[in-house]
Amino acid sequence: MNRFHLISLIFFIGAIFLFIFGFLEGDVEGGIFIIFPFIAGSGFFALIGIVFFSLAILFYFFGFVNIYKSFDKIPFEKDEKSEKKPLFKGGGVVLVGPIPIVFGSSWKVALILMVLAILIIIFSFLFMVVV
Repeated sequence: MNRFHLISLIFFIGAIFLFIFGFLEGDVEGGIFIIFPFIAGSGFFALIGIVFFSLAILFYFFGFVNIYKSFDKIPFEKDEKSEKKPLFKGGGVVLVGPIPIVFGSSWKVALILMVLAILIIIFSFLFMVVV
């Protein structure tokens, strides 16, 4: 485990304990809005808990930056096999309501998925009208 990830875990656990103390004191409230949980507070425990939670996220990302910097020190030999084209081409479609988000490893795959996404949206609208 990276030292930044360990510090992040400590801050995260500290934030959880501070939020629990805030709940017990009545300074912190929580709930679920649609599917998203939330925490709201106006006291000391809420403020320090949010600071700890923010620091946990920050140190967690610093840990990944530190890991990727250590990869630069590893010498890689350049061989002819690594310069070949990939054998796998793929992509995906994420529909957020009627808005499609399309990604792919090549333009051909992305174009096919765009057509597929448009067909899915049209089919969904037609299904909603009929039913």
